[in-house]
Amino acid sequence: MKLLPGIYQVGGPARSHSFDASAYLLTAGDALYMIDCGTPEGFGQITENIRFLGFDPARIRAVFATHGHYDHLGGAHLFREQFGTRLYVHPLDRRQVETGDAALTSASLLYGVQPAPIPVDGDLTEDFQLDVDAGSVTLLHTPGHTRGSCCFVLEHHIGMTLLIAGDTLHGGFSAQIGSDEQAWRGSLDKLCARHFDWLTFGHCPPSLLADADERICALRQAFANYYTPWFKDFYREYHY
Repeated sequence: MKLLPGIYQVGGPARSHSFDASAYLLTAGDALYMIDCGTPEGFGQITENIRFLGFDPARIRAVFATHGHYDHLGGAHLFREQFGTRLYVHPLDRRQVETGDAALTSASLLYGVQPAPIPVDGDLTEDFQLDVDAGSVTLLHTPGHTRGSCCFVLEHHIGMTLLIAGDTLHGGFSAQIGSDEQAWRGSLDKLCARHFDWLTFGHCPPSLLADADERICALRQAFANYYTPWFKDFYREYHY
């Protein structure tokens, strides 16, 4: 689904597989790039979605991960095998991806699978910048959900700013995946100090949310008020 000129949401529970986080496709001349790429379970539907939009997945040069979790990058090895796509991850989440750590990638905890170890081609840091057809993409390191969690900021050529938040907004908290409350509070403060016109995040249907600044500050206000231990995983059936 086209979100704005030059950027599409091609994966997520409403677009591919129930395990998949939101995955985005950006055009850049003859090249394509992805921010997150979903799981192996959703790989076939995501590539079909890309072809349906009129793009060849073989043109995808790189996947840039918001963080090192299975639902966001678990399918990266299939993109590598079929299309030669490279993977970039923040260095603080790199080891868990390359070793296939079942807990730190959340694969066993939430999805009941053992992830494949995935080679990482390069690190994502705050000097990241990517020019695409839509405008310029930069990166904010926003630890808390995981140590290497990141957001991407698209300064769109139409004069508006889009925050692609991954799981920095609305993400789950668990010591088993390396979550850190104080780091997360600092990341929310960092986002509240910026201006964004729109936002989208890691687990939502294809959409752009307006009033982004107010939404982010409201989430900061709500953050960690009361943790729930009743979070349901995604691979077992719950009757109640």
